[in-house]
Amino acid sequence: MFIESASHVTSAELRPNLRHGVAAGEGIRRVSGNPALGELSRARRVLLLQGPVGPFYDRLTRWLKQTSTLVHRVIFHGGDQFDCREAIPVEYQGTLEDWPSYLDALLDRLGTDCIVLFGQSRQYHRVALEIARSAGIPVVVMEEGYFRPGFVTMELGGVNGYSTSLKNFLWQPIALAEPDLVVNLHPGGIEPDIAPSHFQKMSLHATMHYVAMWRQRGRFKDYRHHRETNPFFYGAYWLRSWARKLGPMSNDRHAQQQLFDRGTAYYFVPLQHDGDAQLTHHSRFQGNTNFVIEVMRSFAEHAPPESRLVFRQHPHARGGPGHAKLIEALTQELGLGPRVLHLVEGDTPALAEQSCGVVVINSTVGLQALERGAPLIVMGEALYKHAHLTYDGSLDSFWTQARPPERHATDALLLQIKNLTQAPASVYANRAACLLWKRAGHDGRG
Repeated sequence: MFIESASHVTSAELRPNLRHGVAAGEGIRRVSGNPALGELSRARRVLLLQGPVGPFYDRLTRWLKQTSTLVHRVIFHGGDQFDCREAIPVEYQGTLEDWPSYLDALLDRLGTDCIVLFGQSRQYHRVALEIARSAGIPVVVMEEGYFRPGFVTMELGGVNGYSTSLKNFLWQPIALAEPDLVVNLHPGGIEPDIAPSHFQKMSLHATMHYVAMWRQRGRFKDYRHHRETNPFFYGAYWLRSWARKLGPMSNDRHAQQQLFDRGTAYYFVPLQHDGDAQLTHHSRFQGNTNFVIEVMRSFAEHAPPESRLVFRQHPHARGGPGHAKLIEALTQELGLGPRVLHLVEGDTPALAEQSCGVVVINSTVGLQALERGAPLIVMGEALYKHAHLTYDGSLDSFWTQARPPERHATDALLLQIKNLTQAPASVYANRAACLLWKRAGHDGRG
């Protein structure tokens, strides 16, 4: 789906494309699939911590039970309790301060040989990662897919800026007898697992999850959540989001089409969600505001005078205050007039592909830009931030010196990233949906 044609590359050609520049053979293991999924398939006593809203962890538990793996799940609040129907629940009603000693004792009592968690930056998970590291217990860290839709990110020890997959592993579907033999890399490796009505299912699961959490808040009174817990807040938020989506949709689509039809030279800046841990933990920006200011000032001073700057609001940020007023004020202050466009709606991959360059902090839109050959600069930490793929100069020089990524290196590295870090899954599919992951002696349906 992501690579249009098969790539025939030698192992020597693949080596420089690794993010850390470590040559194959120097501590790098050659694997034919996702290393985290392999670790999980070998585990026999798994402990699940917090997961995504909905039944994904139950689907994972059914898959693990195919080989009689014993699966426990820590229940932190009523939402976890509502979602947990397959794993053995272990309620934690203590404080965050008591969590380290509790978890340490729990791992010992259960004989846990693998931990799974979704969201590495959550407070309880940061503690768990430290304890597991000290105890030598592998941790499968999950997030929504780097490639979307149809994938979930799954890595050992950390994702995004904490990822070590490209440093420690080399994906090779066919093991090489000699280092210089040619490997026929499958056009895409793993294929996505896409369930229909993704957003509607996610909304339904989230609603039931947060309502259950709210109802049981007295029972888990010491629990500290990583975001707002009031379901009425989310109800109002998503009503505003849909109103704002439907309002400017026609105008934004028309403005986008005009850019394409007129061949306008523009730079594309997709904004991230202000609460995104990627932004707060893996960049020098604590929110989009400082990022927008820096980008617009640099554009005003250094970009070609005939070029335009196009911002796209993050889809999940529509229900919040947004950044339209900030962008409008800076446009006036910097005298940019009609050169700046702010979109609430738009086709993000197409906007990236047609642009003169894409500026991101560390969004997964960066991968979409690379797939489509767009010049890219990354302002934060990202798995794909690599000299062969992204611009390594300053933002001021990017406007005039950016060049498309090397196609050969891009294809090779995207194959590595996808097959080392992703697993096919629709995260918010219904409870009955199977995870189609293969393991020795099984077809992966569970």
